[in-house]
Amino acid sequence: MKFGREMDLSPDILNTLDKEKKYLLAISGGMDSMVLFHLFLHSSCTFSVVHCNFQLRGEESDGDEQWVKEYGKKNGIEMFIRKFDTLKIKKNRESVEMAARNLRYEYFEELIQKHQFDYLVTAHHLNDNAETFFINLLRGSGLKGLAGMQRENNRILRPLLPFSREEIQKFAVKNGLIWREDSTNQELDYLRNKIRHQVIPVLEEINPAFLHQAEKSMKIINSSWKFIEKKTEELKKEALISTKENVCIFSYEKLKNSDFVLAYQFFSGYGFTDENDCLNILKAKTGSIFQSKTHKIWVDRDQLIIQFSIFSESSDLSEKILSIPFINKTPVSLEITYSEKVPTKKGVEVIDFDKASFPLILRNWKEGDYFYPINGKGKKKISKYLKDEKVSNFDKDQALVLCDASEAIIWLVGFRLDDRFKISEKSQK
Repeated sequence: MKFGREMDLSPDILNTLDKEKKYLLAISGGMDSMVLFHLFLHSSCTFSVVHCNFQLRGEESDGDEQWVKEYGKKNGIEMFIRKFDTLKIKKNRESVEMAARNLRYEYFEELIQKHQFDYLVTAHHLNDNAETFFINLLRGSGLKGLAGMQRENNRILRPLLPFSREEIQKFAVKNGLIWREDSTNQELDYLRNKIRHQVIPVLEEINPAFLHQAEKSMKIINSSWKFIEKKTEELKKEALISTKENVCIFSYEKLKNSDFVLAYQFFSGYGFTDENDCLNILKAKTGSIFQSKTHKIWVDRDQLIIQFSIFSESSDLSEKILSIPFINKTPVSLEITYSEKVPTKKGVEVIDFDKASFPLILRNWKEGDYFYPINGKGKKKISKYLKDEKVSNFDKDQALVLCDASEAIIWLVGFRLDDRFKISEKSQK
């Protein structure tokens, strides 16, 4: 789907849209969105309208809602309107702007899924894109952030993106459109407004064609990003050794020998967005562990093991087993049952049922845990046992223990039983 920049702002810019698709228009009541509304009214597209009232500007917010509702009703358009008590809903340390954005897009997605819309259409324009460029620049974004918004991306369409606010205003006046003004657009408390009113006017004074020059630059950056993204995916496929559940194993050598830019983009995809993170991982020794907000990396000889996980104390496993038979699929495939005969099947460990008190507990091992390895030489710390067995840091991190009600370790799962629970000639179950 393409939109032509060479075209003037007119209903013709929607000619390339698929008339068989359903569109959901996000309409605030402001000038940009009312122009978008007007363009769709004069097209043959099937569309509905959504409006969000965040109740942040009192009567003004309610006035916007009423205005959009009446305009939609007048033109026979299906409307979806929702009010949010934004200040109460927003999380601690979350800005009002971010809270409103999250609420808005969650509602949009809900409507898209429920009513099977094919696209969400927003009224973002060239000025918005330039402002976003500077916001991302100040936040230290990479190429992806500096590429700006795209006219079509992930089922979101922005047909006004090539046009400046001035071009949109001329179209609105020429067509006699009426819109609502958001009083907060003039406040300089918000970063976007500072850029809008204090930065971009100066740049336009230096170069009146600044906005369209910025558009060209963002297109070049986007092309560069797409190229690097493609090469990074090729590197990922080439270096991938295996994958299972939420774990991927890569060739450490291939990553170390790759171009640094590609390696940086590779690790950025796993939450390691600082250049120093990338350098440290590439120079790390076997046994090193790195952790981002979303992933954990283990360096294990010639392999790099990457696991997806949100790490917190509450994510530790501790599952009570009240009775048997018991079957568990994750994080390990485990079945516990009892028999009056000793099974000879491979992959089966056997303990004396009467020596274990219920409930049993399946949990992560922790520092200080100890057991008595079967056929061993007495008491031994789990950490020491794993070290002596030369178990990798990744496998150490994944290791589980099965305990009885007294917290005595019955089994270091997958490694060794505890001598105290072994069967004897007297064992009945």
